[in-house]
Amino acid sequence: MLWKKDRLRPSQPFFVLKADAFFQEIYLRQGISHFYSLSLKEDTTIPVVPDGCIDLLFEYDGKGMSAFAAGSALAWQERLWEGKKEYFGVRFMPGFHPAGITVMLKDLIEQKLPLEDVWMEKESRLLQRIREQKDFYQRIRIFLEEYTKLENKREKPFGKIELLMTVKNMVYDSDGLIRVYEMAEKTGYSERYINKVFIEQMGFSPKTFCKIIQFQRSLEFLNYGAPDKMTEAAVYLGYYDQAQFIKNFRTYAGITPKQYLKLIQSEKYKDKITNTSLL
Repeated sequence: MLWKKDRLRPSQPFFVLKADAFFQEIYLRQGISHFYSLSLKEDTTIPVVPDGCIDLLFEYDGKGMSAFAAGSALAWQERLWEGKKEYFGVRFMPGFHPAGITVMLKDLIEQKLPLEDVWMEKESRLLQRIREQKDFYQRIRIFLEEYTKLENKREKPFGKIELLMTVKNMVYDSDGLIRVYEMAEKTGYSERYINKVFIEQMGFSPKTFCKIIQFQRSLEFLNYGAPDKMTEAAVYLGYYDQAQFIKNFRTYAGITPKQYLKLIQSEKYKDKITNTSLL
């Protein structure tokens, strides 16, 4: 089994499996996990899995562009994507609140909202500039130029937001294996208060966020590790046993880990991804 544990990059594997072409640029800076581009020839139903992320999605149909902010699902679900379109996406890190977004993360849970409705700029220069771009690199470049300006205007986090960021980083750094009582011990706040703040801002509990991160790590493990036995995967990923691993995975992916592994192997998942080095 060849798999190097690295900084988790949240994924939507069915985007890759269903797309006619899939490109991604790993970034891992400014709260951004990666940029991606996919194209579809026809209307396609694509399963979406929980990732704890906000995606900014730009849809091009040859006549113009539509832009959306999409929040995380909390369980596996299917969504219809329109064909004869090209999609450019920016996936932020799990739990990260992008600069420029005026609503809380909880307001985007299982939602796909027009970006102009939740964006701080009424006449968005970002949307104006990115609308005419046809090249993956140019879309990334324009996005970063405009997004960095917004990021520089953002106030430094304090109070509840600072606590929330601290807790999310603990979850992320532990691959979802940290317990709420440990968060309390490390921050000096009570478990009750941490839960309250998390639900208030995120729309779900820190325990749920832990499960999502653990699931995302398991996706990555199966995508690139290909374990010989599911018991090996369950133990490595911190599940109590194989039964818990299967149950949680089925809830979030709609299929068992074994079925998922068979699917990505038969579809040659890794070969479907073109990793670019544009930046």
